[in-house]
Amino acid sequence: MKRKGLIAVTVGVATVAATTLYTAPVNAAGQTTPGTSNATTADPGSDPRALAAQAADKAVAEGLGALRRGPEESFERTGVTSGADGTQYVGYERAYKGLPVVGGDAVVVTDAAGKIIDTVAATGPTGDVALTPKVSTRSALKVAKARLSQVDKAEQPRLVVRAGEKGERLAWEVAVSGVADGKPSVQHVFVDALDGSVIDAYDLVKYGTGNGFYNGQVTISTSGSAGSYTMKDPTRNGLACGGQNGAPYTKDVDSWGDGTGTSLETGCVDAFWAAQKMWDMLRDWFGYNGFNGRGGGFPTRVGMNDANAYWSGSYAVFGRNRANTQQATALDVIGHEYGHAIFQFAGSGSMGTGNEFGGLNESAGDIFGTLLEHYANVPGDPPDYTIGEEVDLLGTGPIRNMANPSLIDSAPNCYSSTIPITEVHAAAGPQNHWFYLLAEGTHPGGGKPNSPVCSGPSYLAGIGIKKAGKIFLNALLRRTSTWRHTDVHRATLAAAAELYGSRSVEYAAVWAAWRAVNVPSATPTPPPVPTVTPVVAPTGPGDPPGVSLANVKAHLQQFQSIASSNGGTRRSTGAGYTASVTYIENKLRAAGYTVTRQSCTSGCSRGAGPNLIADWPGGDVNQVIMAGAHLDSVSAGPGINDNGSGSASLLEVALTLAQYRPTVAKHVRFGWWTDEEQGLLGSKFYVNSLGSAGRSKIKRYLNFDMVGSRNGGYFINNISTAAAADLKAFYNQIGVQTEENVEGANRSDDASFRNGGIPTSGVAAGASARKTYAQASKWGGTANQPYDSCYHSACDTTSNISDTILDRAADATLYAIWRAAASTGPTLAQPQP
Repeated sequence: MKRKGLIAVTVGVATVAATTLYTAPVNAAGQTTPGTSNATTADPGSDPRALAAQAADKAVAEGLGALRRGPEESFERTGVTSGADGTQYVGYERAYKGLPVVGGDAVVVTDAAGKIIDTVAATGPTGDVALTPKVSTRSALKVAKARLSQVDKAEQPRLVVRAGEKGERLAWEVAVSGVADGKPSVQHVFVDALDGSVIDAYDLVKYGTGNGFYNGQVTISTSGSAGSYTMKDPTRNGLACGGQNGAPYTKDVDSWGDGTGTSLETGCVDAFWAAQKMWDMLRDWFGYNGFNGRGGGFPTRVGMNDANAYWSGSYAVFGRNRANTQQATALDVIGHEYGHAIFQFAGSGSMGTGNEFGGLNESAGDIFGTLLEHYANVPGDPPDYTIGEEVDLLGTGPIRNMANPSLIDSAPNCYSSTIPITEVHAAAGPQNHWFYLLAEGTHPGGGKPNSPVCSGPSYLAGIGIKKAGKIFLNALLRRTSTWRHTDVHRATLAAAAELYGSRSVEYAAVWAAWRAVNVPSATPTPPPVPTVTPVVAPTGPGDPPGVSLANVKAHLQQFQSIASSNGGTRRSTGAGYTASVTYIENKLRAAGYTVTRQSCTSGCSRGAGPNLIADWPGGDVNQVIMAGAHLDSVSAGPGINDNGSGSASLLEVALTLAQYRPTVAKHVRFGWWTDEEQGLLGSKFYVNSLGSAGRSKIKRYLNFDMVGSRNGGYFINNISTAAAADLKAFYNQIGVQTEENVEGANRSDDASFRNGGIPTSGVAAGASARKTYAQASKWGGTANQPYDSCYHSACDTTSNISDTILDRAADATLYAIWRAAASTGPTLAQPQP
């Protein structure tokens, strides 16, 4: 109450060794191929990957589900990949009379205990195929090479059975690399072994683009020691960066780049750092090990003399922008190209053909590039859902817009029968649009664009980008070579059911988002509305409804630690304040909030840190319910009651709201204010920045300042107004009498909002004024003593808190916000995982 930085966190990189599992072919009789060991007879112990392999091999032997095969066929296990929450994905290749069946791949899904969850197969049993080729390997090579204008390498043809929409055909698979249409190309060409025609082909080189700006001063993991360093990651297998010759850059000092856009070494710094961040994102957010799920990464090459970037199938290549002013090595381009790597190795690992398959691959690159932007959260490139927006690589602005794909080159927002013949980058539109709707919904607010729907309800609520990414990756691990939009629809529903349950909000959101982009479903009827188990409105003291006092106190302990590390204070102009901002921001972003740091550019103390604004997705953005607390302390102490108590309570209320996910009719927004102790300066700046139109959208502002005073009371701001009704109702229901907050009038941030014409209320427990005998009689405590004897002092620490008063204030906050914003009133659904 008015008289009233950045914390460095070092994250250790956990290196996880991939378990090598013996691969044993399983034939139609369920027997392993003679002369090989059957790994499934070994005791798998408790290793989830070994348990999955054993269970999947048994499922293959029994022909379970989609794993049907003919009498002359076998399946060979290609590997086991771990997904989120312990789910395991076991890939298989089909063989017919000993020949690989390209396009006959399969995936078995198990839980961590080896229980079969799902089986997916690209095709059914292979028909009768003549296996005597009439076309020579020399002729097949000639046909394949003719697809390139320059051939650098051609591998010996492999005889396979090519399974596809036109049935099974004996073919020579020829891998050729070089140049096609003036661009690098690594093609797998399937030449009919009977008549020499090209049955099919796919190119491992996938082109994309990104924003070639710099990430500033970063720390990268390199190899070597004094006098000899290499841009090769010693902890993330396979990550390295160098020039077009493929050799990593070396240097005698471990300091890289000069910060200029034309420097290739600087380009490698950006690319290398982004690749390391992507590795960390896959691990931290999704429990995924490396870019192939098995601890593998791939090198980067910079310096291509072209305004583009591409994935070669085994490494990523990056050029520069058309203006030749900077390298195309920023976050979304790195994420896009390595997204192709994830796609390539996901599921069975077999690649498919056709524009629809290619469009899904391009979309996967966009999705992973967007996920990386959100995870890295670089100030110079705020997370968004456009691709290539920063550098204007080709002089035409962003190359794709996930919220509304049609805004760029009229790419399709919706799935239709023309997608299989649509150019692959445009064909990315429907899945990109689906992902945005799943993550953000149609009207996300917080500065994010609204998104149209092709069919179904005009309003959809998002589930947050982290959950959407988790569902997408777990679905992708079911991929086979015949991957189409309908397959992704089925796989994402299955992934959502595994992760959150088939009656969850997340499952329903996946289904609704696919409907919104016109992708047909194998499940034509909507999933059931998630079950809501009401929690009776609070009727007595305790912990109603769902705000954890322990969590609130854990936040307070963090504020105490931050202050102790920064001179004993969290004053708005010091590092203790900015560290507090970072702590709250990280918690909110992880929970799915859109978070904005607002610099106070006028009227605040010199050097004051930012306001922090957090928007929960959904609700009518023209009807905002807002709650706030000041985050700064005075110079004299850590400010744990004034006002860590209000800030911590509000943070845990926001996290609880995210956990329970009520259906909100009104939009919910939270604010943590800077420079309150210097005269309500941060909140004044925010209210003034809104303008009259923005202020009119806020229908209620609730303020929480000093809500844990040790000798405190139960005070409500503007207690007789409509804005206070829900707060007062809460305390009435638990039998606590409340009073008007006379001491705090015009001394906290609600005054800024009230002066802006916005209805206000809030909760306080008292500052330096003394408790009366009447108050001590009804509330307890000591009469004729200050509500907070450590007000604005060094002793305002974690010992200066009343748990009971703090607990009730947090519960009252959630109750009031829920009742004001949720369409169903103050009843709670069961929390989501």
